Amino acid sequence: MSRSMSTFARTLAAAWSLAALTMTAAQAQTSALSRFTRTVNAAIPGHNTERLTGQTPEQCAAACIDASRATWCRSIDYHKTLRQCDLSDKRASEVGGLKNDYAGHPYDHYALNADLGVPNPIGGPQGRKHVLIIGIDGLRGDALFCNGCAATPSLLALAQGGAYHRNVLAGGSQDTFSGPGWATLFTGYWAAEHGMPSNDLGKVLLRPHVLDRLKTQWLTATVAVVGDWENITRNLKPARADFVAANGAKNSQEATDAVKHWLSWRHAPTAIFYYLHNPDIHLPSYEPLNAFYQGKISGEDRQIGQVLTALKARPNFANEEWLVAVVSDHGGIGSGHGGQSAGERNTILILNNTYGQSGKTAYCKGDLTSTPMPQIDALTPHVLDFFKMSNPTAGRKSAACGS
Repeated sequence: MSRSMSTFARTLAAAWSLAALTMTAAQAQTSALSRFTRTVNAAIPGHNTERLTGQTPEQCAAACIDASRATWCRSIDYHKTLRQCDLSDKRASEVGGLKNDYAGHPYDHYALNADLGVPNPIGGPQGRKHVLIIGIDGLRGDALFCNGCAATPSLLALAQGGAYHRNVLAGGSQDTFSGPGWATLFTGYWAAEHGMPSNDLGKVLLRPHVLDRLKTQWLTATVAVVGDWENITRNLKPARADFVAANGAKNSQEATDAVKHWLSWRHAPTAIFYYLHNPDIHLPSYEPLNAFYQGKISGEDRQIGQVLTALKARPNFANEEWLVAVVSDHGGIGSGHGGQSAGERNTILILNNTYGQSGKTAYCKGDLTSTPMPQIDALTPHVLDFFKMSNPTAGRKSAACGS
C-alpha cells in the first residue's frame, strides 16, 4: 500500500499542539479506540500517510488522534499479522470505498467517527458563546467598502450586519510592524507594556493574551490558532492554546481548511484565531485602488466566505452565538509599512455576532468610523465585554457596543 500526504498535512501535523489530558496511557488508548468504527477484513486502497510498527489497535487509535496527527488522521488500516497500522488522511468514502479482497484478509479498517471536540462551557441567552477572530495582515480599513475598492462580499455582509470601523489607528507610540500590531490587538496594551516593539521572535508577551484570559476564567474553554507567520504560531499565540496549526507560506486555503475542520466538530473550539497573510504585499502599493492589492484582498474575502459557509452549516448553529471579529495589524504606503503615515496607521475592525442569525440581538451595529479608535481599543476590550468579563487592560470598548 502506497503512502501519500499533502505538504500541508505534514506542516500542520508538525506544528499541531493539543493540551494534555490527565489520564493513564491505558485509559488514553481505550478512550481513543472508542472513537473509531471497525470494519473487519477491509482496508482502503492506498492513500496511506504514516506507518507504525509493533502496535496494537488501541495504540494505533491513540496515535491517530494525538497532538501530532489530530488535524489530518481520519482512518487506520491495521495489519493483524504484522501488528502494524497505516494511518491515512482519507476516509473510505473519499477514495471509492473499502477494498475487502486482499489475500488472506490481513487488514481491519478503523474509521474515525465524527470529531466531538470539548463542550464549550460559556453560555448566554443567545446560546453557547464563541469568538472567531479573523486577522488580515496589512489590510487598510479604507481599502474596504468604498467606490472602486476591492470586491469583498463576505466582509461587506459582516459589516452590514454588525458594526465596523474603517480607521482604527495602529502605531503612534510604536512602529506599524506586525509584531507590535498583533500584540496590541491581543492584549489591549501598547508595546511599552506588552513588550513586543518589533517582529523579534525572541520577544514574549508581557501582558496576557485575551484568549488566555478566557481560559483562565473558563478552564475547559478551548482555543485554536492557525497561521503561516511563525510569530503567530509561536511567541504571539495564547500561551495555553489547545490547537495550533501552521499553514504553508501565504497558502490561505490551507488555513481555511484548518478552520473548516474545527468548525466541523460537534463541539467547536470556544475561540478561533484565523490568520490571513496575503494583503501584506510588500510589492507595488498598499493603496486602496491598486489592482494588485485589491486582488489579494478579494482573494482573502473568498477564503472568509468558505469559513462563514462552514459556520452556518454547523448542526447546532441555532443554539450558538458567534462573535466574528475582523482586525488587521497595520496598513501600508507605497510598498511598505512601519512608519507613522496615515496609510500605515489605518486598520480595520468589524464586529458581528448575528451572521446567519438575523433574529438575534446584535452586539453592536453601524459605521463607527467617525469616532476615533486607537488599536488598543479594537479587539481585546470587545472580546472581554462579549464574554461578560472585566477589562483590566488599557483599551476600552466602543460605547456603541455591548453592555
